[in-house]
Amino acid sequence: MLVFVVRRLLSVVAVLVGAATLVFTVFYVLRPELIVDGTGYPHQLLHFLERAFLHADLGRSGDRRLGTQPVMGLLRDAFPADLSLVIGGLVVGTALGIALGASAQRHRGSLAGRGLDLFAAFGMSAPVYWVGLMTVHFFHPQVGRIAHLPISKPNSYVPLTSDPLAWLQSLWLPWVVLGLPLAAITMRMMRASLAETLEEDFVRTARGKGLTTRRVMRRHAVPAASVPVISLVGVSMGTVITNAILIEYTFSVPGMFSLMTQALANVDLPLIEGVAIAGALLVVVANLLADLVHAWLDPRVRTA
Repeated sequence: MLVFVVRRLLSVVAVLVGAATLVFTVFYVLRPELIVDGTGYPHQLLHFLERAFLHADLGRSGDRRLGTQPVMGLLRDAFPADLSLVIGGLVVGTALGIALGASAQRHRGSLAGRGLDLFAAFGMSAPVYWVGLMTVHFFHPQVGRIAHLPISKPNSYVPLTSDPLAWLQSLWLPWVVLGLPLAAITMRMMRASLAETLEEDFVRTARGKGLTTRRVMRRHAVPAASVPVISLVGVSMGTVITNAILIEYTFSVPGMFSLMTQALANVDLPLIEGVAIAGALLVVVANLLADLVHAWLDPRVRTA
């Protein structure tokens, strides 16, 4: 497992360097007047990568409203909010999808099973920003038309280090909204995978030894059926990040993507590059977590 983790960490570094190179190259081609300093492209690229990865220096923002603050400082302040949002949405969506998929397989053909199919169809088709707006419209403390959820404080993000309880209250509703599409697609995958797993010989052997259906499902069938689901979660990371941007605006989460609009309006190249690299970091970190869980559930991944 240690060798697997080290190999995946090295691949994370390679992906980040590749993403930074791509971002720099795009801006070099489209807006060379913003970068050219008298030296050639290879020298400027190497200088940029050296500053970014060896000295944690992404330059200074030129936004008039932000002043000439270091880009790394702006990202350092905003990145934890996005990381909390994305990781929480992944955990909620994956856990909910696996649980509902197991329940859908158990109640296949019944009224409850049809209800879960309807949930999956809604989760995959409803735009996440619309779900977020409707959630705010109905449950926000100031504008809620149905009821105010006393354990939820949307649009009032608090850092984890300041107040863990307030942090949880401010994010659990965005987590649910962000995790809804992921839960819908993983539920369908889980149900199909579980249907195949229940026909495997090791499940029949467990049943033949006298284990209860609940124990067979919990200890044997569900972990084995979850392996392709975790792979699906990793593949869906691009969509999760895109939805996180919309959720960030909907629930006023002060993340780094809120910096992108003003950076684009002011052609703030260092800040745009910094947000793009930080977004790539979110994707590779989430994929790394998915790979680690995959390797933990399936030893064949570690020894491949």
